[in-house]
Amino acid sequence: MGGAANTSLRQLDRLSDRIRLHKQVDSRQVAIVEGASDERILARAFGKEEIVYFQAGTRSLALDAAKQLVGWGKDYFVCIVDRDFDDEVDRENGENPHLHPYENADLEAMLAVSTVGVDLIAELGSEGKIAARGGIPEIIAKLYEMVQPVATLRRANIENGWGLAFDKVDLVAKIDKKNMLLKVQSYCAALSDVSEGSPGQAVLIEYANGTRTVSAPSSCPRGSTPFFRGRDFLAILCAALCGYCGSKRPQAVDPESLAESLRLAGADYLRTSRWGKDLLSIIRLSE
Repeated sequence: MGGAANTSLRQLDRLSDRIRLHKQVDSRQVAIVEGASDERILARAFGKEEIVYFQAGTRSLALDAAKQLVGWGKDYFVCIVDRDFDDEVDRENGENPHLHPYENADLEAMLAVSTVGVDLIAELGSEGKIAARGGIPEIIAKLYEMVQPVATLRRANIENGWGLAFDKVDLVAKIDKKNMLLKVQSYCAALSDVSEGSPGQAVLIEYANGTRTVSAPSSCPRGSTPFFRGRDFLAILCAALCGYCGSKRPQAVDPESLAESLRLAGADYLRTSRWGKDLLSIIRLSE
């Protein structure tokens, strides 16, 4: 009796089982997402009248649930996850037509390279400083240039299995705000110091500077470029808004606050974009 009860509890705890049980009483299509912030922006974009959202908690759990549902022959769902810098989503995507990863590395990166990112800079920046820097396109080009060494290190980390602890390094603190340059040596030194599997500062610098290259750079098959982690870009934008193209205090434009602003402003973009239309097509809600 106890063994059967434990099995039942495990099934109820498994996302794919919860979804299958829920569909018995709810005719809405299903969107599997990683977390609460994903659900909020997608609900603002696509509503809840025809879609019910299930938070998996992590990308791997979301992918596991999607794989199980496809194995059962279910076609009433879409699974929306970050692509990130590894190849897991590409591997799964070939076998599961219900996967619909965000464009670029993640949601924030997808929004940052869209008109939403342009609007964010225009709204939070200083009109005079933006004009002095040659306009928003010139500023964005500068930010893209600065984020690429970090993106390259993220891909090199995946290819080499170093286990670098990126989240333990304050990227904003590694930016020369006066000249708006990434302090590559300082950043790589800090990253190496907090990562047990680091190959050493010198190797990291070589990848960041381009003297060593990754074998297969990360990319988005839908053409969203350049490819980067959203919060890396927002950390650099934070520094830019505190002098280079704005007059904000750091605490007013920290990366998390900027991410929240992107998500608040991004629902309309998601709804009207080609990506949004493809999402609805997957769950057969398009005309």
